[in-house]
Parts: sequence; structure tokens; C-alpha cells
Amino acid sequence: MILTSATILLYLVALFLTVATLWIIWYAIVSPKETGLQSFLLQIIVVIPFVMLICFGLAFIISDTISIGAVWPTVMEEELSFSEGLVVTVTYVALSGWLWLRWRNPKVPDK
Repeated sequence: MILTSATILLYLVALFLTVATLWIIWYAIVSPKETGLQSFLLQIIVVIPFVMLICFGLAFIISDTISIGAVWPTVMEEELSFSEGLVVTVTYVALSGWLWLRWRNPKVPDK
């Protein structure tokens, strides 16, 4: 698969949606007092992969549809290409590191 500007834009939109969703979940749903190891591991093992599956899965399907010029969303390949796998791997590691930094240094507002 050749990376075009539309494909790169789709990956960036998926990355933005993933980060925004995780930020909302981490700061709005999980209270600052509950930032224990269990909450952190739940985010790393369950929430991040689920959000990435939704956002990047849709981006990959739309990218395949654009590359084959189909009218209806279809999947061209049965497995991820090297570039798609690299995008997902780097994103997961970066999001896990970002979440680890937020977990290690929580900024709890004074009441």
C-alpha cells in the first residue's frame, strides 16, 4: 500500500481521536484519587487497545476503500501491512508512555 496524503491524514485523524478519547476517559471518568495500579493497568491492557481498534480500524478500512476506489467500504487486505503495523505499534507504545507519565505525576487540583 502506497501512503498518500489522504492515508496519512486518516492516520493523523485516528491518532487525534484516540488521544482525545483516552484523555476524556482518564481525566473525566477516572477520578484523581483512583489513580492506582489497578486503574493504570486497566487503561493499558483494556481501554487503549479497544479505543485504538475502533479508531484505527475505521481508518484502515477507509484507507483500503480509497486505495481501491470502491463505492462501499471494503477491506482489501486480510492482514495489516508493515506500515500499518508500525503506525499501530508506535501509537500504542507512545500512548502507554503518555499514560504512565500521567499516572506517575497526577496533577490533582486543590479544592
